[in-house]
Amino acid sequence: MRLVLAVLMSAGLLAAGCGWSPPGAAPPKPDTCTPDDGPAPDTVQRAISSTPPAVPGATWTEVANGHTTDCRLYWVQIGPAPTQPNGAQPDSPQQVLFFDGNTALGPATPEPRPYVSVLTGGEDTVEVQYQWRQGDEAPCCPTGIGTVRFRIGQDGKLEALDPIPNS
Repeated sequence: MRLVLAVLMSAGLLAAGCGWSPPGAAPPKPDTCTPDDGPAPDTVQRAISSTPPAVPGATWTEVANGHTTDCRLYWVQIGPAPTQPNGAQPDSPQQVLFFDGNTALGPATPEPRPYVSVLTGGEDTVEVQYQWRQGDEAPCCPTGIGTVRFRIGQDGKLEALDPIPNS
């Protein structure tokens, strides 16, 4: 009888434990930034227009945008316009432009680079991922990878907190 009771209790405890899972991450805070916190459309367009094209005669178009949660550092990712010859290819050069409110801070790197992704916008930093091809890798599949965090420095200029990889 004791053995049966022990087996039943063990099975009950085991079954109760199967439904448990650790608590998930806290939900993200709601976005409290307003359009007035960021760059005006004409400021963004001027910054895009003043970025030298990666390929002569090509034009840039906005690919993505976002901001930090403190509503100060804004970013706009640009790439080749889809109407360009060859359109946007996996290894098309891209650039990330930064803004402090309505003031353009400039690009993340002096020259456009392929395989650029903006990963996160933290409290006051933006994390940009750079990838690059190594050896004879196909354009679809770069294996070189590194990330750089950017913020507005004490002097009000864009500051890279990590070394720019493969530069």
